[in-house]
Amino acid sequence: MHRHNAESSFCFINRLNGNANDELQQPGEHEPTSALLDYCKRKFLRPYVAILTLVGLNPISTDMTRIRACCSYVQALMVLFVLLVGYLLRYICGYRGDRGFTSYRDIRPMTNGTDGGTVTPNTIGELLFGFIVPSGFNLLAFVSAVLVCKVIDHEQLQNLIERVFLMSAKPKRLCRMLWLFLAIALALLILLFGYACCVVMMQPSQIVKVSWLAEILSDWEMWLRVGLLLTILLQDLVEIIILSNYYIECYLLRMHLETLSHKLLMHSIDSLDWMREVLEFRKLLERLNQHVSIPVCFLIVMNLAYAFAGLVYLFKDFDFHYCALKLVLLNIANVMLWLFLGLLPFFVASSVTRVCQNAQANGHQIRVRPFVYHNTSAEDLNSTLLFAASLDMSAKLFRMPIQPNYLCFAILVVVIVILTLGMCLNLTTLGKI
Repeated sequence: MHRHNAESSFCFINRLNGNANDELQQPGEHEPTSALLDYCKRKFLRPYVAILTLVGLNPISTDMTRIRACCSYVQALMVLFVLLVGYLLRYICGYRGDRGFTSYRDIRPMTNGTDGGTVTPNTIGELLFGFIVPSGFNLLAFVSAVLVCKVIDHEQLQNLIERVFLMSAKPKRLCRMLWLFLAIALALLILLFGYACCVVMMQPSQIVKVSWLAEILSDWEMWLRVGLLLTILLQDLVEIIILSNYYIECYLLRMHLETLSHKLLMHSIDSLDWMREVLEFRKLLERLNQHVSIPVCFLIVMNLAYAFAGLVYLFKDFDFHYCALKLVLLNIANVMLWLFLGLLPFFVASSVTRVCQNAQANGHQIRVRPFVYHNTSAEDLNSTLLFAASLDMSAKLFRMPIQPNYLCFAILVVVIVILTLGMCLNLTTLGKI
């Protein structure tokens, strides 16, 4: 989006945010709108696009040259190729996201003098549901994210970020909060990759689980470990960037609607302008529900499947007698991390739904404010009341509205399932420890 178009789209905001934007304007510099747009681009938008570029998810803008656009697509293809190689390495090494290597029960002193670990054949079910299906969900998430960022959106992300910065009364605080989200995403990435590093380093010398490749690749053990860790890092990076982008957009939408509601209640925005802005917000929310949420849905299925598969493995198949305590703790932490990543999008979406529900009451609130709207005609107040009451907006995942009360019920079901697994599947094993 060119600066001229952005300034013309939000010209009325200058009158509303004049005092809030003075702190960003020095004598002799640009006008408040231009100063805010420049601050937004320097402090967050350009660095954030650079982060998206790491995995080839940077959007294609209209002012981008054809050579840069082609390089962006080539980079996405290279990331796709490395992801495919990583899925193959996972199968060769028998590494699964829910439990690490598939031969943990064989990590014990052997009677034949070996250092432990055996080559275990994979069944068709394990090959399909342990490797192909999870890798397919991860791959679909990346491909759909590329389509959304490069083909469908066309600067919608930049439009959302600039719009929220222009409407915000405290843009510096908004910028700090966005970077806080990215810092939390980095911490999650470190935790995911840290688990993989610990598991790979704890695995005995033989990590190739495909019997006919074990002898052929016996001299490439170190390179296989390095390649496996690098591809796992890329897969985790893709997932974290997709999820963090969804969280950031949900937060921006929530702040945008909260700002509009506050301005309406304080009568610092005309009711007709408020209606127009709410309609623009609805378009951005529909984009979130119909496009941005698609790759997130694929990752939710994969993460929750990893979490519940890891739970069943811990409660039913995990051999506590022969595994070290640190390995037990690592698997428990891995399950909790996948469960957190799988449930967090629902909490973020429910926060957007809650703000949308609160916006429906704005019409009733201004109707009972005699001192703020005493000069406004009853016809205008009734029009705003009817418009606000007719709003039916909510954040959606899997094409379903995410309601906070339903989310609490789902969390209750998850807790009951975990307790049931602990009570029924592994009581005897835990009792012998």
